[in-house]
Amino acid sequence: MMRLESWLARRMLLSRKKVGLISWSGIISILGVAVGCFALIISVAVLNGFEREVRNKVVGFESDLRLTLGETKLNMDNLGSAFDQESDIAGYSAFIERKAVAIAMDERSLVKVKAVEEGSLQKIYKIDGVGEMEVIGNKAPVYVGKGIADRLGLQSGDRLRLMNPLDNQIYLGMPTVLDGRVAGVFETRILDFDQTYVFVPLRVGQALFKSMDTFDGIDFRLTSSARKDTMKALILSKAPAGAVVSGWEDMHQTLFQAMQMEKLGSMVVLSLIVIVACFNIASTLTMLVLEKIREVGILKTIGFSQVRIGNIFRLQGIFIGGFGLLLGGGLGLLFVLGQERLGLIRLPETIYFVQSLPVAISLTDVITIFLICVIVIALAVYFPSREARRLLPTEAIQYEK
Repeated sequence: MMRLESWLARRMLLSRKKVGLISWSGIISILGVAVGCFALIISVAVLNGFEREVRNKVVGFESDLRLTLGETKLNMDNLGSAFDQESDIAGYSAFIERKAVAIAMDERSLVKVKAVEEGSLQKIYKIDGVGEMEVIGNKAPVYVGKGIADRLGLQSGDRLRLMNPLDNQIYLGMPTVLDGRVAGVFETRILDFDQTYVFVPLRVGQALFKSMDTFDGIDFRLTSSARKDTMKALILSKAPAGAVVSGWEDMHQTLFQAMQMEKLGSMVVLSLIVIVACFNIASTLTMLVLEKIREVGILKTIGFSQVRIGNIFRLQGIFIGGFGLLLGGGLGLLFVLGQERLGLIRLPETIYFVQSLPVAISLTDVITIFLICVIVIALAVYFPSREARRLLPTEAIQYEK
């Protein structure tokens, strides 16, 4: 029976009588759904792409897990060998993270000093453009973010002093000052990091902040096969009471929540394109009902039920909406694949932190977009098909157009 209804739906959709604008209305409906679906896929893919790039930068800078203990200072004598036997821990580094004043010539800037163990910049933090820190002579090596270097006019080899006037006891009226040299300038392309952070060796940071033999926390880099939740529990079991283990998601929760809200907002706004197109589908089906009203009466007279009459016009709406959905979805996914493989749209690397427009889309995103479009199309199809099956046979046959 459905094969007959499908054949009748195609015949009624393709055979025109007096109202020639119906065919154009159907084409516009198809194009509207296609454009809406295409825009949804592209916008979600672009937002996912930028989120992936930011996540990779943040994960490289912040490490996978961080152990802290509030105001209490940790001691490596108690924790030094506790994590060495764990195969899922690729490496770890104790750190001190405090604010200080950077002084270069007559310029000053408030910065965040992160003191880490020697050999950890590449192994743990994976920061491009930096080597390993080794104290040579009287001047400690300092790696500065590009924003700080531009602000203070610094280059590799320049002298840089770090002053800590906040949480140190002033000795003979003078705050503790670290005399260092710029060993390199790093650029993460994340404004908050490049404008804020400088790196120094851990023992230099301990001397600057009067924290000899203690540190503020430990950063962990996990292997690719490690389960983060399992490792959190493991690290907590080996840490002192009251310790806290957080991941990069926790440390930058606000940033990634904002990106998720932006993605949701884009999907809601661009869904309006599909909704407008589906209004056009509803109007097209209504015009089709008026054009085929006499045929509907004949079908009811020969025994077609209201349900089958409704199915005919419902299938017509599905043909229009489904073709637009497949056209827009297929073109959108094809564009995403081409951009990901070939980098068709290039971006100025001096402004953005990537060479080409980043795109990424998951199966969940595709299913969500298609579900949104299907639900809206179904609502647009329902009301005209309901009106068609309510027609009385005698009124439909005698109807004059």
